[in-house]
Amino acid sequence: MAENDIKSKHNEENSIIKADTFAYTNSDKVTKNIAKELNIQPIEKLVLIDQIIETIGRLIAEGSLKPGDALPGGNDLSEMLKVSNTSVRQALKALDVLGVLEIKPGSKTYLNKSLSKLLINPMKFMTLLHNVSIIELFATRKVIEVALARLAAENASEEDLEKMRVALQESKKNINSTKNYLIYEMDFHDAIFKASNNRILTAFMASINNLLIEVREKTVIAYVDLADSLVQHIEIFNAIKSRHPDKAGKAMLEHLSKIESIINRIPDYNSGI
Repeated sequence: MAENDIKSKHNEENSIIKADTFAYTNSDKVTKNIAKELNIQPIEKLVLIDQIIETIGRLIAEGSLKPGDALPGGNDLSEMLKVSNTSVRQALKALDVLGVLEIKPGSKTYLNKSLSKLLINPMKFMTLLHNVSIIELFATRKVIEVALARLAAENASEEDLEKMRVALQESKKNINSTKNYLIYEMDFHDAIFKASNNRILTAFMASINNLLIEVREKTVIAYVDLADSLVQHIEIFNAIKSRHPDKAGKAMLEHLSKIESIINRIPDYNSGI
């Protein structure tokens, strides 16, 4: 074959290879762009992350990991599970968002000791996604907190009653300071939750109160006379101290109904959070 023919054939083959490479590269870029736009991740990777989460869940269920325990470091977990550090980090981040873990930068990762924190983020996204109104949330608060007051009347210890008493005393001292009054008003309600000895309802109330904190501030300010609020709290306390669940529930219902009447007069609270 002539030298010119050989060069011509070689150049033609190079052109074909370059064209194929260009086409493949462009196709790969298009695929990656579409995946990025749709936020699609490789199935294998997602399944792997789910498996890591399930493994940690199994260890919790078996009692190998308990609230407050520190998890092994990322590298150790990666080695134990035979997966990449990236997969471990993503699984831990997902559990952190759910409230299962407490990740401290530069420190260890712990299983969350707070039951209520497990509900805060899910409850927050539920209200955002489904446009749950303040009024709906408060109606839920009414149902749960009346039940908690009844349970507190049955289960409160002397220590619980003392916490309520101190909160009422401090509320009275700060009757002329809306900001300070709110702090002790919340302490009083928190003491009732704890006295109920029902961790699930208490966790629900903590997550609901987290969403209603701004509303709480506005309604306390809206009270013309905070002394009226204090009287209602004292009535609730006396019913709990006297071990009368029906009276405690009724006093709490009357108290929350008065607050609800204030909330219902605020137009913005009929729409979602």
